[in-house]
Amino acid sequence: MALDKRHIRFERLNMEEVVHEMLTLAARGDGKGWMNVQPLVADENRPPESPIFKLFTAKGPPIPLGTWVPGHHHRDKWQPASVGLQHAGGRHAAKLLEERGVTEPDGWNRRQDHIKRGLVYELPEGQDPRVAVEFLLDAMSQLAALPLSGRWLAIVLTQR
Repeated sequence: MALDKRHIRFERLNMEEVVHEMLTLAARGDGKGWMNVQPLVADENRPPESPIFKLFTAKGPPIPLGTWVPGHHHRDKWQPASVGLQHAGGRHAAKLLEERGVTEPDGWNRRQDHIKRGLVYELPEGQDPRVAVEFLLDAMSQLAALPLSGRWLAIVLTQR
């Protein structure tokens, strides 16, 4: 499977390009694209990557990774849009987020809250993509194990 990648650096107050890409992916409706979002961290704050460490640790990555997948048809069945979040926040991240003032938007259905695989939500049909990005930025800001810069990277992935 060949993938095209497009990187978009952005700040919270300037998300128009990211939202535009999300709307474009959603309009396709074919399930052949998604978007990853993660905070940009200064290199001196970035921990070394170790594949062996990943195998034996129960937590997710110290630099959170958010994923948005648009709703699409799969085997003649509609799959709703979803948001996922890998993080190092530990068990019951949804509860931790709520305690820190980050609540899942109305109509979202929490499908998973796992220490290693992260949080996964199903979104209601017609959800404004901006709501998903804002939730991801808020959640990642609270669950990051490192200081964040306030700048973000969106990676738009599409299958050819």
